[in-house]
Amino acid sequence: MPSVRIDRVARSPDNEAVVLAMWADYDRDGLTGILAWAAEDAEWRPYSAQQSVFRSTAAYREYVESTIAEGVAVDSIRLGIWSHGEVVAVRGRLRVRQGGIVDDSRMYWVHRVRDGKVAWTGSSPDLGALLAAVGLPGRGITNEAFMAMHSGAPLG
Repeated sequence: MPSVRIDRVARSPDNEAVVLAMWADYDRDGLTGILAWAAEDAEWRPYSAQQSVFRSTAAYREYVESTIAEGVAVDSIRLGIWSHGEVVAVRGRLRVRQGGIVDDSRMYWVHRVRDGKVAWTGSSPDLGALLAAVGLPGRGITNEAFMAMHSGAPLG
């Protein structure tokens, strides 16, 4: 299905469906559930990893498994979604628990989807920086994404 234009934004229902299915697996299986949706050579830039960059899904899987073994629990909820071609952004909250410390933050996740697989994922409270990292720089596109994800529209 080709991208369609809605409210001046090129939406991609197929890519949004991939990301929503990945999030459904996350809801059911936790962080390891998302990995089946990723290309082997996907790049991962999770905010919770203190700016670390993982250049393959295998490297990210190793990090996730070691983090779980250390007793770190990560919970995320999604509140909004927006897409522009192969880029899909999700707005939500991230809660990281380790020992008695809980960090609860607003968060954005940006995914680049190619051929039905996630090829790039980054998370940050800074939506503009994430969009720039995947080649969508500028205040205009960031504002469009922000408004779409905060409009209260259903998540698919």
